[in-house]
Amino acid sequence: MPTAVAMLDRQMRYVVVSKQWQTLFGQEGINLVGYCDDELFSHLPDIWNKNVQDCLAGNLQQWEIECLISLPEQASRWVKFNVQSWLTDQGNIGGLIVHLEDLSKHKQLEREQQQAQLAIHQAGDAIYCLTSEGQVCYANPATCDLLGYSEAELLQLNIHEIDPDLSAVVWQEHYNKIQKKGNIRFQSCHQKKNGKIISVEVSASYLDTQSSGENSHLKNLENLPLICWLVRDIGDQKAAHSAITASRDQLEAVLNAVPGLVSWISSDLRYLGVNKHLAQAYNFPAEEFIGREVGFLQTSPEFNQFVYQFFANHKWVDSKEITANVQDLPRTYLIVAQKYQRGKAAVFVGLDITQRQQMEVALRQSEEREARRRVELEEALAQLQRTQAQLVQTEKMLSLSQLVAGVAHEVNNPVNFIFGNLSHAQNYLQEVMSLLELYQQNYPQPTADIEEILEEMDLSFIKQDLPQLLESMKLGAERIRDVVRSLRLFTHVNEAQVKTVDLHEGLNSALMILQNRLQAKGGRSSIELVKEYGDLPRVQCYASQLNQVFLNLITFGIERIETAILRGQVIKRPLIRVRTQCLEDDLISISISDNSPGMTTEECRQVFQPLLNVKNDQETRLGLSIAYHLVVEQHGGQLECFSDLERGTEFIIRIPYTLVKSD
Repeated sequence: MPTAVAMLDRQMRYVVVSKQWQTLFGQEGINLVGYCDDELFSHLPDIWNKNVQDCLAGNLQQWEIECLISLPEQASRWVKFNVQSWLTDQGNIGGLIVHLEDLSKHKQLEREQQQAQLAIHQAGDAIYCLTSEGQVCYANPATCDLLGYSEAELLQLNIHEIDPDLSAVVWQEHYNKIQKKGNIRFQSCHQKKNGKIISVEVSASYLDTQSSGENSHLKNLENLPLICWLVRDIGDQKAAHSAITASRDQLEAVLNAVPGLVSWISSDLRYLGVNKHLAQAYNFPAEEFIGREVGFLQTSPEFNQFVYQFFANHKWVDSKEITANVQDLPRTYLIVAQKYQRGKAAVFVGLDITQRQQMEVALRQSEEREARRRVELEEALAQLQRTQAQLVQTEKMLSLSQLVAGVAHEVNNPVNFIFGNLSHAQNYLQEVMSLLELYQQNYPQPTADIEEILEEMDLSFIKQDLPQLLESMKLGAERIRDVVRSLRLFTHVNEAQVKTVDLHEGLNSALMILQNRLQAKGGRSSIELVKEYGDLPRVQCYASQLNQVFLNLITFGIERIETAILRGQVIKRPLIRVRTQCLEDDLISISISDNSPGMTTEECRQVFQPLLNVKNDQETRLGLSIAYHLVVEQHGGQLECFSDLERGTEFIIRIPYTLVKSD
């Protein structure tokens, strides 16, 4: 290769430049004569400038330097400068002669060599090198870990001390074979430092470091023919192979023990094998099935079609009941299919269910009879429960009516006495007050005794407070009278027959009874009551029964709100809403709703069942069952529940204006 050389004067300007120099740095089209050195190489190390000055001063005749240079529009490259001075005719130093060698390829080879050595050193598999005599000359850390030796100990060993089967004679045969073929692979055994023998797989390669030159990855062992020994512990692999063999034998025993017909079939619809039961069932040797097409026996077109369809679809598991002729008798089999080997094969297991089907038919008929009986019993039980609940409730209402009648009679007399005397007391008070004012006007200077008494009794305060006191007594008496009236109205004492009533009065009486439960208590705020009454006509109904319905539905809403708050659920504004309106077809609607957390669809569907034990207590849910019975059966109406987990629960009652009794 032509040498890249340049001659420079003392000012480091180019005097002569070889063609190879210009080609090396991509300057073919430029005449570099007269250019300064730093115009071409602007980032040379400081030692370059120092050596240049020493060489021009005669202190340094010749020197070399390797460095990485960068040129415009070119990749960086490693070069070596060989520099010496040149003399003029007078014997003076006229400048420098620079020889340049491109080291990029050499450096690249060095990096590759280092990377290869590092890869071998850090490999997960054991790698070691042997001389032609079988002496270990290199071992990576994985080899040390595998055999339990240190690196220094391994370098003292011969191959027959590691592999007892490789005596000197056998080793020479292996060496010649490896040298001839370049590489071989075989299984052998290695002995660890602790004496344990392990199974290994060896990949042996021949390395001719004499001919590898700079490409050798084992630079410290150049000029030696070596064998690279890559060893992998296959003890687990052999154990796994043995386990697989044992599993295969076990699986074959299991399949033969299965009390059914088992076959495994490839995706090209040919038998891969069958168990002994299938072979015996068709009186055909098991080995004769292998390779035959499905259906060659022509005993079950249904099974053939099932196999075709199973391989044609994407299901990995499927099952089907089919009929097959076995020993000239029709039998019913449940075929279960499972693909394996990525869908290239499948196993089919057929269980004889002929007798089971007969038993299932008999059992199904028996279950149908029992189901009919169970439905009849459930209906009878439900009717009994409703009747018992209604009897209990009727007894309660009768007792309550009697109690209310007695209380009303006992309370009404004193209340009427209070009402009858309050007006007279107010008149007397007014007359006494007028008389006191007249005395004060005519005798403005009372005696000292009277003055003292007036100050003690604070006459001005009494004059102001006494009318308010009488007014409070009047309001309290009115409240007692309203409560008694609401109780009488709610129970409709002596009104057990059909009456024409104002439903709003019944709603108000129920709300009056529940007023205490709407108030704030137990760490919760009060429950707001919103009444949205429409213009309703008077309705013909069993008033006390409807009042009982209103009470039960409103109680249910209050208890759901209380239960939610006790469980830590946040209800910002507890609310009970009562809405009434007229509908078409001579119907009226009463809606009672709350904003508690709603019920699921299943709970809402079963809310009127008397014995359902869910969120609220049993007595409240029994009240809903009674309410449903009274609305639907006693009044020919509808009672529906609407609820979800976000908006709360709403009950809607629809009844006709005029009660029509069913026969």
